Amino acid sequence: MKNFRLPRIYPILFVLLQTAMALAPRVSGAASSIPFKATLSITETIQVIGTAPCFLVGTISGSGQATQLGKIGVASTDCINPISETTFSFFSSDQLVLTTANGEQIFANYGGTLSVHGQFGIISGGYVIVGGTGRYAHATGAGAVNGQEDMLTGKGQVQLFGTISY
Repeated sequence: MKNFRLPRIYPILFVLLQTAMALAPRVSGAASSIPFKATLSITETIQVIGTAPCFLVGTISGSGQATQLGKIGVASTDCINPISETTFSFFSSDQLVLTTANGEQIFANYGGTLSVHGQFGIISGGYVIVGGTGRYAHATGAGAVNGQEDMLTGKGQVQLFGTISY
Protein backbone atom coordinates (compact mmCIF):
# COMPACT_ATOMS: atom_id res chain seq x y z
CA MET A 1 0.00 0.00 0.00
CA LYS A 2 1.33 3.42 -0.93
CA ASN A 3 2.16 5.73 1.99
CA PHE A 4 0.72 9.23 1.74
CA ARG A 5 2.14 12.15 3.66
CA LEU A 6 -0.10 15.10 4.16
CA PRO A 7 1.16 18.64 4.52
CA ARG A 8 1.17 19.66 8.21
CA ILE A 9 -1.70 22.08 7.61
CA TYR A 10 -4.29 19.30 6.93
CA PRO A 11 -4.53 18.00 10.52
CA ILE A 12 -4.79 21.59 11.75
CA LEU A 13 -7.57 22.40 9.26
CA PHE A 14 -9.39 19.20 10.23
CA VAL A 15 -9.31 20.12 13.93
CA LEU A 16 -10.55 23.65 13.14
CA LEU A 17 -13.44 22.24 11.07
CA GLN A 18 -14.43 19.84 13.86
CA THR A 19 -14.29 22.67 16.43
CA ALA A 20 -16.44 24.96 14.27
CA MET A 21 -18.99 22.20 13.78
CA ALA A 22 -19.12 21.52 17.52
CA LEU A 23 -19.77 25.19 18.25
CA ALA A 24 -22.34 25.69 15.48
CA PRO A 25 -25.40 24.60 17.52
CA ARG A 26 -24.64 27.29 20.11
CA VAL A 27 -24.19 29.99 17.48
CA SER A 28 -27.22 29.16 15.31
CA GLY A 29 -29.85 29.27 18.07
CA ALA A 30 -31.72 32.31 16.70
CA ALA A 31 -34.77 30.38 15.41
CA SER A 32 -36.60 27.62 17.26
CA SER A 33 -34.65 24.39 16.75
CA ILE A 34 -36.44 21.07 16.48
CA PRO A 35 -34.91 17.58 16.62
CA PHE A 36 -33.69 16.23 13.29
CA LYS A 37 -32.84 12.64 12.40
CA ALA A 38 -32.12 11.16 8.98
CA THR A 39 -31.31 7.57 8.06
CA LEU A 40 -29.68 7.30 4.65
CA SER A 41 -28.70 4.38 2.44
CA ILE A 42 -25.76 5.54 0.33
CA THR A 43 -23.47 4.37 -2.42
CA GLU A 44 -20.05 5.99 -2.76
CA THR A 45 -17.67 5.70 -5.69
CA ILE A 46 -14.05 6.66 -5.10
CA GLN A 47 -11.67 8.30 -7.56
CA VAL A 48 -7.94 8.39 -6.74
CA ILE A 49 -6.49 11.87 -7.32
CA GLY A 50 -3.19 11.28 -5.49
CA THR A 51 -2.33 14.91 -4.71
CA ALA A 52 -3.51 17.69 -2.43
CA PRO A 53 -5.98 19.07 -1.64
CA CYS A 54 -7.95 15.80 -2.03
CA PHE A 55 -6.02 12.56 -2.36
CA LEU A 56 -9.31 10.76 -3.00
CA VAL A 57 -12.70 12.09 -4.13
CA GLY A 58 -15.89 10.24 -3.23
CA THR A 59 -19.17 10.77 -5.07
CA ILE A 60 -22.16 9.91 -2.88
CA SER A 61 -25.77 9.26 -3.86
CA GLY A 62 -28.62 7.64 -2.01
CA SER A 63 -31.99 7.97 -0.36
CA GLY A 64 -33.58 7.73 3.03
CA GLN A 65 -36.08 9.02 5.54
CA ALA A 66 -35.83 12.16 7.70
CA THR A 67 -37.94 13.62 10.48
CA GLN A 68 -39.63 16.84 9.36
CA LEU A 69 -38.87 15.97 5.68
CA GLY A 70 -40.18 12.46 4.95
CA LYS A 71 -38.58 10.56 2.08
CA ILE A 72 -35.42 12.25 0.79
CA GLY A 73 -32.69 11.86 -1.79
CA VAL A 74 -29.04 12.62 -0.96
CA ALA A 75 -26.10 13.72 -3.11
CA SER A 76 -22.63 14.92 -2.18
CA THR A 77 -18.92 14.87 -2.98
CA ASP A 78 -16.26 14.04 -0.38
CA CYS A 79 -12.68 15.26 -0.22
CA ILE A 80 -10.84 12.34 1.43
CA ASN A 81 -7.31 12.38 2.85
CA PRO A 82 -5.36 9.67 4.67
CA ILE A 83 -4.39 10.23 8.29
CA SER A 84 -2.89 6.74 8.64
CA GLU A 85 -3.14 3.43 6.76
CA THR A 86 -6.58 2.75 8.27
CA THR A 87 -7.95 6.21 9.13
CA PHE A 88 -9.06 8.91 6.72
CA SER A 89 -10.42 12.42 7.18
CA PHE A 90 -13.25 13.57 4.95
CA PHE A 91 -15.22 16.73 4.38
CA SER A 92 -17.83 17.90 1.91
CA SER A 93 -16.05 19.43 -1.05
CA ASP A 94 -19.48 20.35 -2.42
CA GLN A 95 -22.46 20.83 -0.16
CA LEU A 96 -24.52 17.84 0.86
CA VAL A 97 -27.94 18.19 -0.77
CA LEU A 98 -31.01 16.57 0.79
CA THR A 99 -33.93 16.68 -1.68
CA THR A 100 -37.51 16.22 -0.45
CA ALA A 101 -40.29 14.49 -2.39
CA ASN A 102 -41.61 17.88 -3.61
CA GLY A 103 -38.16 18.98 -4.86
CA GLU A 104 -37.21 21.37 -2.06
CA GLN A 105 -33.64 21.07 -0.88
CA ILE A 106 -31.57 21.45 2.29
CA PHE A 107 -27.84 22.20 2.04
CA ALA A 108 -25.24 21.14 4.60
CA ASN A 109 -21.49 20.91 5.09
CA TYR A 110 -19.92 18.01 6.97
CA GLY A 111 -16.65 16.48 8.02
CA GLY A 112 -15.24 13.65 10.07
CA THR A 113 -13.22 10.47 9.98
CA LEU A 114 -13.55 7.03 8.46
CA SER A 115 -11.75 4.23 10.32
CA VAL A 116 -11.28 1.01 8.36
CA HIS A 117 -11.89 -2.25 10.24
CA GLY A 118 -11.55 -5.18 7.86
CA GLN A 119 -14.07 -4.76 5.05
CA PHE A 120 -15.99 -1.95 6.75
CA GLY A 121 -15.33 1.72 7.37
CA ILE A 122 -16.81 3.33 10.48
CA ILE A 123 -17.98 6.91 9.85
CA SER A 124 -17.95 9.52 12.62
CA GLY A 125 -18.28 13.28 12.30
CA GLY A 126 -20.57 16.27 12.26
CA TYR A 127 -22.69 18.41 9.96
CA VAL A 128 -23.92 22.01 9.76
CA ILE A 129 -27.07 22.97 7.83
CA VAL A 130 -26.42 26.16 5.85
CA GLY A 131 -29.64 26.83 3.90
CA GLY A 132 -31.81 25.40 1.19
CA THR A 133 -34.60 26.18 -1.24
CA GLY A 134 -38.29 26.96 -0.81
CA ARG A 135 -39.40 26.82 2.82
CA TYR A 136 -35.86 25.67 3.75
CA ALA A 137 -34.15 28.74 2.24
CA HIS A 138 -33.04 29.96 5.68
CA ALA A 139 -32.56 26.55 7.28
CA THR A 140 -29.90 26.15 9.96
CA GLY A 141 -28.93 23.36 12.29
CA ALA A 142 -26.14 21.00 13.26
CA GLY A 143 -25.46 17.58 14.63
CA ALA A 144 -23.56 14.32 14.42
CA VAL A 145 -22.93 11.97 11.50
CA ASN A 146 -22.49 8.24 12.20
CA GLY A 147 -22.50 5.19 9.99
CA GLN A 148 -20.62 2.50 8.19
CA GLU A 149 -19.63 1.72 4.63
CA ASP A 150 -18.62 -1.52 2.92
CA MET A 151 -15.16 -0.75 1.53
CA LEU A 152 -15.56 -3.28 -1.30
CA THR A 153 -18.98 -2.23 -2.61
CA GLY A 154 -19.19 1.42 -1.50
CA LYS A 155 -22.64 0.79 -0.05
CA GLY A 156 -23.38 2.11 3.40
CA GLN A 157 -25.80 3.40 5.98
CA VAL A 158 -25.45 6.87 7.51
CA GLN A 159 -27.45 8.57 10.24
CA LEU A 160 -27.67 12.28 11.02
CA PHE A 161 -28.72 13.28 14.56
CA GLY A 162 -29.16 16.91 15.56
CA THR A 163 -31.40 19.90 15.11
CA ILE A 164 -32.94 21.92 12.30
CA SER A 165 -34.61 25.35 12.15
CA TYR A 166 -36.44 26.74 9.10
